[in-house]
Amino acid sequence: LAPVAAETIGVPARNIGIYTAILYCGAALSSLCAPHLITRYGALRTSQGTVALAALGLFALASGAIPLVILSALLIGLAYGPGNTASNRLLTTMTEPGKRSGVFSIKQTSVPIGGALAGLAIPPLALQWGWQAATVAAGLVCLVCALAVQPWRGQLDTGREPSHPLVPANPVAPVVFVMSHVKLRALATTGLVYSGMQYAFGAIMVAFFVERAGIGAVEAGLVLSAAMVASVVFRLAWGYVADVTSPAAIMGLVGLLTAGSVVTAIFVDPRWSIPALVGLGCWFGAAGFSWNGVFLALVADVAGTKHVSTATSGAMTMVFIGSLAFPAVFTGLLVLSGYELALASVAAVTAFAAV
Repeated sequence: LAPVAAETIGVPARNIGIYTAILYCGAALSSLCAPHLITRYGALRTSQGTVALAALGLFALASGAIPLVILSALLIGLAYGPGNTASNRLLTTMTEPGKRSGVFSIKQTSVPIGGALAGLAIPPLALQWGWQAATVAAGLVCLVCALAVQPWRGQLDTGREPSHPLVPANPVAPVVFVMSHVKLRALATTGLVYSGMQYAFGAIMVAFFVERAGIGAVEAGLVLSAAMVASVVFRLAWGYVADVTSPAAIMGLVGLLTAGSVVTAIFVDPRWSIPALVGLGCWFGAAGFSWNGVFLALVADVAGTKHVSTATSGAMTMVFIGSLAFPAVFTGLLVLSGYELALASVAAVTAFAAV
């Protein structure tokens, strides 16, 4: 939506990085509360609440007023935070240690499938009806999904503690838990960098191709959709390979491939054909969008069933900090020196973390 929404709101499209930073600030905060929400209401009810909150954020965004746009980023971020902690809690009880990467990667394919659907549907809807109507439509989809999963609530949300406090006594306890464990600390730090890279470049991908390659928003949306489709395939592939080889080695390989794709993006200009741009998008999607399932499975394996909610909450808080910090820094570098330095900087940090 950034290229068309920016005109109405009155800000440059490349400032989507600031919106993303606010969003992940909210996600980091709500991730810390996720174990308490899950204990009190159950993992599925927590998930229903998050998509309902996301709908409110989308409705606020549709106003086009800058204060409500800022609020929308915070609301959507608060909605995004507890998701992986809730799903890890459910899936860990149903899987075996060392064989989780495939299952967790299957679950994680829902993310790029949603992104691909958005890339295909939202730009044409925005051009046909206006971007605000497209945003409202996305919010209504969230509400429908919240209602659609209600029949499974009783089966999946067992063992709830209705009197459990919602606000943690020590809000940063999950992060402290993760950082005090050597393997979890290494995983969380890697996740921070990878997520930062994913959202620094992924969030501005449509605006980037519009500006650098001189293509339209619809064509750029198709490139994003191709990246999302590639990530669906490769999330499954990386999950399978990780289960039969080494999840840690796969995490390193994916980081190196991500850095390579971002360095290649430095050379994009109007001479690039659409197939070449789609190829680059698929390369980034196959690596930069596809590490999450293996990462979450590793966190669950290291933490064990007893501590999986706390460990996932702490690790995801670190992930969201990366998602918050990198887009903000990336946008600052864009303003100061353009795409070349910004892309080269985030690629270097990602390659370092991968090694």
